[in-house]
Amino acid sequence: MPPVTRRRPRAGWRGLLRSDRGSVTVEFVIIVPLILLTMLGFSEIYMYMRAVSLVEHTAFTLADSLGQMSAVVNDPTTSSSNSLGSIWSAATLIAAPNSLQTKGGVYITSICDQQIGCDPANPPNPPSMAAGTPQQYWQQSAPWTLSGMKSKETAGKLLPTTWPFRNGDSAIVVEVFYSYTPFSMTLPFWTNAPGTQTIYERVYVRPRTGKPLPLVAS
Repeated sequence: MPPVTRRRPRAGWRGLLRSDRGSVTVEFVIIVPLILLTMLGFSEIYMYMRAVSLVEHTAFTLADSLGQMSAVVNDPTTSSSNSLGSIWSAATLIAAPNSLQTKGGVYITSICDQQIGCDPANPPNPPSMAAGTPQQYWQQSAPWTLSGMKSKETAGKLLPTTWPFRNGDSAIVVEVFYSYTPFSMTLPFWTNAPGTQTIYERVYVRPRTGKPLPLVAS
């Protein structure tokens, strides 16, 4: 009768442990990078959505404030709440924590009706529902607006075609730009990351005074 050989239990356990360790290593190498990429993706989505939201909020808030003004003072200081300096300062505060002053720009355009000569003191008499002709009354940009950020308010496209502009009407347009860099945290070691893109928002409002918004000297 041949001798009976018994497998040592310790040898079996050692093989099983080595197998488990290998599986854990493979899972770690595969799963951890996927988790990190997922977290990075969610982080970038949040940062982009926040940037878009702040740009929209800045444009709407500035437009609402300008719509309540009877005039804008052409003064770069903040001595008056209606001065250009105060408006630019307010824009940077509203856009925080994004640095609009170093990565963005703001344009304000006042529009009047060409048929009445853009004179706030000379409304149409009598007023009519006839179509007006929009004309740029004045335009100003923040002094820190980046050179590549140009206003889209051109002579032929001051207002949307769906905007009802009647005889004697007026409007205010606020444009806000922001240069957003995606994946900024990975730029040092990911040189092929998507490049910088410009977030843009344009808001149209009517002056609550019913007259064109003038730019007056300080």
